Amino acid sequence: MRRNPTLKAGTNGKPDDAVSRMISLAEIEPSPNNARKHFNKNKLAELAESIRQRGLLQAILVREIESPKAGKVKYQIIAGERRFRAANLAGLKVIPASVRSMDEDETLSAMLIENLQREDIHPLDEADGFLRLKETQKLKVSDIAQRVAKDKRYVARRLALTNLIEDARDDFRKEYIMLAHALEICRLAPEIQIEALAACYEKRTVLDSKKNTYNYVPDKTQPARHVRHLQEWITQNIYLDLKRAAFKLDDGRLREDGLTCLDCPQRSGHDKTLFADIKSGDTCLNPLCFQAKLQTFVQIRKSELEEKNGEPVVYISAYYGSGAEAKSLIGRDQYQLIEKNADRCEYAESAIVADGTEIGQVRCVCRDRNCKDHLGRVRDSFAYANNGNSRTASPNNRNQRKQELFDIKVDELVRKRVMKEAIKTWAWPLERTHLNEAVKEFFRRIPAEHQRIICEVFGWGEDETKKLRFDEAAALRKLAALNDGELAQFLMLCSFAHFGANQYKNNRVDQKLVVQLSKDRGINHALIDAEVRAELSPKKYRPAHEAYLEVVRSGRSSKKPAVYEKERSAPSLTVDDKSKKKAVSKARPEAQTD
Repeated sequence: MRRNPTLKAGTNGKPDDAVSRMISLAEIEPSPNNARKHFNKNKLAELAESIRQRGLLQAILVREIESPKAGKVKYQIIAGERRFRAANLAGLKVIPASVRSMDEDETLSAMLIENLQREDIHPLDEADGFLRLKETQKLKVSDIAQRVAKDKRYVARRLALTNLIEDARDDFRKEYIMLAHALEICRLAPEIQIEALAACYEKRTVLDSKKNTYNYVPDKTQPARHVRHLQEWITQNIYLDLKRAAFKLDDGRLREDGLTCLDCPQRSGHDKTLFADIKSGDTCLNPLCFQAKLQTFVQIRKSELEEKNGEPVVYISAYYGSGAEAKSLIGRDQYQLIEKNADRCEYAESAIVADGTEIGQVRCVCRDRNCKDHLGRVRDSFAYANNGNSRTASPNNRNQRKQELFDIKVDELVRKRVMKEAIKTWAWPLERTHLNEAVKEFFRRIPAEHQRIICEVFGWGEDETKKLRFDEAAALRKLAALNDGELAQFLMLCSFAHFGANQYKNNRVDQKLVVQLSKDRGINHALIDAEVRAELSPKKYRPAHEAYLEVVRSGRSSKKPAVYEKERSAPSLTVDDKSKKKAVSKARPEAQTD
């Protein structure tokens, strides 16, 4: 049973001075500070009908405010806007109201607490109410929790919902995503929330006609993925362990606004109440900011080192081939690390590691290829002598590679011209041996899942199917044993075995191609569908499916019977039951609350 909140005159310590009277609806106006912003139209209509039949049983709470017209009294709703709206719908002119004297702060506090204690308020409205209470009353999370009789973490997580981007708020309102999804997304930075919201849905392919390319977009026509999928995605793609950060967490030079990691709300340790579920210590939830700080940190280290040494400092990469991608970054194959001071040569220089696990570290390197002590001594190990691409490859190797590339071009052009001449030697009708070869190649290039379907449709066993899939000669012998009609059937089956295929069977896939195939070949798709439903339906639903099958067989149309309903309809009432319910309703009328 829903509990009706009782407003106590405890905000100012004064006794309850409320006065009850009948007030015209024209003199009452809603408050712009009401936490409840959305009202269910259907439930509002039900309440209006109840008021129309029984009247308004519970008075609303209002306060007097200044009216723009002299001599006129105006009232502002503190609690009961839903009843006020329903009374308007019911056509009432006056309603009972309790008038209480309150200032702005007392009104706001009472209004928010009254609405926030209701069970049917939307979490987003509740979150906005908490935020307004926090900002206007200058309250801490613990103070709000005490006022509304909620746990501190509950209040902290609701307040975090106010950080949701508009797309996420809209999807939450429309119930595309659930509260659990929203609570995970709202803790992330706005730019990260876009990706996190997309991760809640399956993907569908959309053709960009202008660019003639395919894009993958969230499919909101399908139910959102389970929240565990979102949590795993966030853990793998977002969370970063700050214990391994190359920079100090209190370094304010890494952002223009001077915000350090210690003061950042995107650090799990900043608010242990909100991030109590993250057990891995200090975790960064904004990888974009983290990477930007890393780059700034590397630039600062480079500048400091150049100022100290009085000479330019280079960036080095921990990975091979990086120099080819960025001219300012020297790949691992272009320098030799000097670990000990005693090993330094005349070409030794300082460098900053720009990537990898040692990013930002200062290293001593030699990158002169003529140095006999370092890179010059091991340059052959970094040379791509086998493919001739390296500058250090020998002349013989380079010539060998050039000859190989020339032969590749020759081979490609020769095979195309041979094919052009070869097709002239065939004409229709093909000899059966050549037709078998073509069908065999067609079958071999079909995905394994579709190969199994083809063999199953032809009635071939699983062992035989495996042999046909992996043994080319066995497949050719099997096709040769088919008569011309069977071979034609096999060939066409290869062309449409993928229609309506559901490889992973996680969600339903479009069956339009299967239906179209049925129409094209004069097959009764509806009858086959009805037969399969009757065959696979659970025992208690079988009579309904068998009845549906008989309807389809007779050529009539009917709605397909359900097996797993989302909501069970209430059992119909007998005459006695209805009279009893009516008597109870008269004796105990339904409560009319917000």
